[in-house]
Amino acid sequence: MTKKKKILLCCLAAVLVAAAVAGVIVCSKLPRALNYPIKEIKPVEHGTVAIVSESDDTVTLQKGDAGAFRVLMFTDQHLDGNNKTGYKTVERMIDAIRNEQPDLVLVGGDNVTSGLNKKRANQYAQIFEQLGVYWGGVLGNHEGDNPYSVSRSEMVDIFSSYAHCVMRKGPEGIDGDCNYAIRLLGSDGRQMQTIFCLDTFDEIGDDIRGSKTIFADKSPYDGAHENQIQWYRQKAAALKETDGDYKSILLQHIPLPAFDKAIETKPFLYGDKRENICSTCYENGLFDAIKETGVTQAVFSGHDHLNNFGVEYDGILLSYIQPSGYGAYGLGRRGAPESEWLQGYTVLDFLPDGTFSQRQARYAEIYND
Repeated sequence: MTKKKKILLCCLAAVLVAAAVAGVIVCSKLPRALNYPIKEIKPVEHGTVAIVSESDDTVTLQKGDAGAFRVLMFTDQHLDGNNKTGYKTVERMIDAIRNEQPDLVLVGGDNVTSGLNKKRANQYAQIFEQLGVYWGGVLGNHEGDNPYSVSRSEMVDIFSSYAHCVMRKGPEGIDGDCNYAIRLLGSDGRQMQTIFCLDTFDEIGDDIRGSKTIFADKSPYDGAHENQIQWYRQKAAALKETDGDYKSILLQHIPLPAFDKAIETKPFLYGDKRENICSTCYENGLFDAIKETGVTQAVFSGHDHLNNFGVEYDGILLSYIQPSGYGAYGLGRRGAPESEWLQGYTVLDFLPDGTFSQRQARYAEIYND
């Protein structure tokens, strides 16, 4: 073989290798849909619930039949397009909705993640449309953190365009993309509960880092900003004018620093702590506002996949939602058998007087994994 031919062959080989690498990169960036037969999903049978009023920051749902208002909560599903884990996560979510027959589903963030996820975001909303179940909730720190992802604002737009979604961006002029309230009414029209939803973003920005005392031993996660907390105060007071002495819960993805403080002196009501609490990294004043308004009895968060405990602190229940997704880190990555995994959901049953019962469910127990 001549020297010229050898050079040509080497060049050809280099081109083929480069093409192969480029192909892998391109394929990795292609949109990955949820590999689930969504159009085949049948409606779930449950009591009648309807949207009876709404504004820019409040949606009111009324239950058509008597009894408790059941809310089913999932969090950290991390639907990133992985066929195996995504299919299992969606399948078990649908099973839970069929079995529990909730009046409302809430999601705690990190729901549809990774890049090129516009189709997955639409598919996620279509699941609830097919089931005929109302749903809402918040975004997590992994929505919109990928350069190929739709923005957080666009994701809320996608979700809220569907008839059964009650997620709203909230009023203009305050930070975040999902700051709103959900009022739950009984069949008699009386207020049973209000759910405040607040956006906790991703990592803190330099503007907040420079103005706040950041805990050195914490990851740099953000939390509700001052204008969001002010909105919460004002909305809580305004609802007192219409609903009297009502009760509420608050939902946000990243837990409050109060979670960390509570476990120093208070026993767990349920669940356990298996990793550090990756809370908001600065005292933003939200927990003080919660105590001062006097209407919020519990705060629910996601974010930490190995924590599922609840603890009462200063008269407020601080609780993790049972983590739900198979595509993110969990006990499986620590080598634990699936029978010990935490994936599951949380059920809240609200009574007419605003009190509620709570149940944490693990798929491993339900399916005997």
